[in-house]
Amino acid sequence: MHKYLKEVAKNVRYEVLVVKREILALLKDNKEYLSQPSNEFTTQGYEIIPNFLDKDECDRLIDVTNRYLRAQSYLIGKNSYLVCRKDIRDVDLNVQQIMNAQEIDGKLSQMYEEQIIEKMFEERIGEKMRLQSITIQVDDIDTQSKRGFHSDGVTPPVYKAFIYLNDVDDYGDGPYTLIPGSHRHTIRKIINYLCVWLVNLVFKKKTFNRKKDDRRLFYHDRQSVSIFGKAGTLIISNQQLAHKGWQNHDKNKRYALICFLIAEKYYDGQPFNLGRSAI
Repeated sequence: MHKYLKEVAKNVRYEVLVVKREILALLKDNKEYLSQPSNEFTTQGYEIIPNFLDKDECDRLIDVTNRYLRAQSYLIGKNSYLVCRKDIRDVDLNVQQIMNAQEIDGKLSQMYEEQIIEKMFEERIGEKMRLQSITIQVDDIDTQSKRGFHSDGVTPPVYKAFIYLNDVDDYGDGPYTLIPGSHRHTIRKIINYLCVWLVNLVFKKKTFNRKKDDRRLFYHDRQSVSIFGKAGTLIISNQQLAHKGWQNHDKNKRYALICFLIAEKYYDGQPFNLGRSAI
């Protein structure tokens, strides 16, 4: 019995240290956001830019994507691979991603090298950015397994550029949905972190994981903005926003080009490998 209690106490201490580390990282990120120049993007956490790509290029990229889609995750090239979310997670089961797509398409490679996307963020944030990967994502129809409001981890802060490759005109097309300004929330984020930690602890799930930091409290659809747009629409986004794909996605597949960025000061030179464990 004594040995069991010691083990429990050890696990609790470890869990507390993990949560403490996450909360300190969150506070660090929020301090960084508050120090950024004041503009539409840094205040709201997102910005919409229509007609970034023309329709022909969007259609071409959809054709490229369809050639690589499979029922299971697999390696396409040295660093390019398909991830089927069902292979690694229990949410967003109908999502597929071609990671590091700039390695399989010449025009995407050119976009990657020209630093067009980085410059858009640098003008708004005021610091050097690094484009880590260009991904093509396909969200198939799904009304059952959509992940709720969440953010994409903490430290280093993650930024993304989403480009719709087909028209997203209706809630049934699964629009990118977010809560403006929520990247700067502090107390609400901390309470949600603690909530997730307690749920994991009580139900004996895996150790607290910042990738499961769903915003279960305080965040609701009535506060949100769903972003509709024609093919070629660009959305630049701070991924500490509470965000999700719309849950009643029952009409059309949504194809999107997604660029992953971090500040240059955080770049470690390693290949982008998100989701590669599925292979």
